[in-house]
Amino acid sequence: MKIIGIKNGDGRELPQQVYLIADSAVIRNNKPFFVPHFAQAFTGRLALVLHIDRLGKHIAPRFAHRYCLAVAPAIKVTAHNLNLPQSSESNSALANAFDGALLLGDFSPVNEVTGINGTSVTATLNSDNAGTGSLTKMQLDYREIVAKLSTFFTLKMGDLILVEMDTNDFELKPGDTVNASCGALKRLTIRVK
Repeated sequence: MKIIGIKNGDGRELPQQVYLIADSAVIRNNKPFFVPHFAQAFTGRLALVLHIDRLGKHIAPRFAHRYCLAVAPAIKVTAHNLNLPQSSESNSALANAFDGALLLGDFSPVNEVTGINGTSVTATLNSDNAGTGSLTKMQLDYREIVAKLSTFFTLKMGDLILVEMDTNDFELKPGDTVNASCGALKRLTIRVK
């Protein structure tokens, strides 16, 4: 399984940042996130995860809907002020792909009316709104994302594409509880320890 993360771009061009996350970075629903000691601060950002359901390479945008039939809300965790010598390239990879860097909710089938682009995702931190987003609000089209990424990666059944929402980051501290939902259904609950 590959996890491909993207942020800062639009559906017509490849996003400014594409990164890979190890599968060991995933924390599933209801498992706690233990704050690591290798950085001074950790922030979360709301994301939408696309589940790839079949094998594909060089997928045309008009066929991309056949490759993704489920979505899930997620929180992408980033480490700040790593306790390492300064090296922006290596620190960037370590800050985004460490064990526990992806808090992943339960997948739900794509709503035929709303579709993936219109699926709204919402996060709360200790019952306070931490962000709401959708691909439509970001002027992104999941079909273009799948098509562009399939030019560089063979997409396989079980692969995940994580799209970071254009929302503010929020700090994660021990004692916090993070929830996220897709549409009206709560799909993620994580306690920070």
